[in-house]
Amino acid sequence: MTTVGLYSISVRGLDVPGLLAWAAREQIPLLHLRGGPRGFDLARRAPALLTGLRRQADDVGVPITGVTADIDLADLLAGPPRARVAARAELDRLAEAATVLGASWVRLLARTEPAGTYLHALHDQPLPDPPVGLLVEPHHPAWLQPAAHTALAALLAGTPRLRLLADTAQLTTASARHGGDGVLAPLLDEAEVLHLSDDGTGLNKHHRVTAQVAARIAAGKRIEVAVEWTGTDRSPAACLHRYRAARAWWDRILHQRSPGPHHSTPR
Repeated sequence: MTTVGLYSISVRGLDVPGLLAWAAREQIPLLHLRGGPRGFDLARRAPALLTGLRRQADDVGVPITGVTADIDLADLLAGPPRARVAARAELDRLAEAATVLGASWVRLLARTEPAGTYLHALHDQPLPDPPVGLLVEPHHPAWLQPAAHTALAALLAGTPRLRLLADTAQLTTASARHGGDGVLAPLLDEAEVLHLSDDGTGLNKHHRVTAQVAARIAAGKRIEVAVEWTGTDRSPAACLHRYRAARAWWDRILHQRSPGPHHSTPR
């Protein structure tokens, strides 16, 4: 059984203390928290509260390894200067909160189409350097087009602590539109986190993405995996059912990619 965590949007009705306690009871080994205003709004939580959450996570043995922002990559690199300053200040606050919680990364969305001045900014504008790593989650299908991929590669090369979060649903859709497995490979080479994203239709249609990630893990690459359940019923009971099904599905994929019985899978 490989280590598979849970992204907090997968379950509703629990605050962070309740989520940590529930995860510990159900043997969920790690959590990713939605940290922006549409989630737990961690940037505006009192430091003492964050310290208490870190203590609870340590006590129950469920680390919070990453925090997701509502900030888009374009908010930091393009648009009016005042908006960019505000986005960077928000990222700074969220990164500080993530550090207190013990998380090692903050995820940025990449939903904006990489075109026009934004595309040029990917080459020219430096990203902030917060005290945690940054992950970009490509959402717009155009990230797999040649010009956008080249620009993203340049940004990654120029930002040593920047890597990618691979969402199976988003990348499955994007690869179907823009060239299939071949265009995915360079992106997945930069992935440090994988979200098994199930909207209620299951994960079988994401096999091509997950198989490529599993092959990298089998070859020794460290990629953290978590379930992202976005179906209609996100009660704790429904979430747990889908989490366990996704974990079992992922273990089968990983086993198929294992080079032999003596292979040990890194987290």
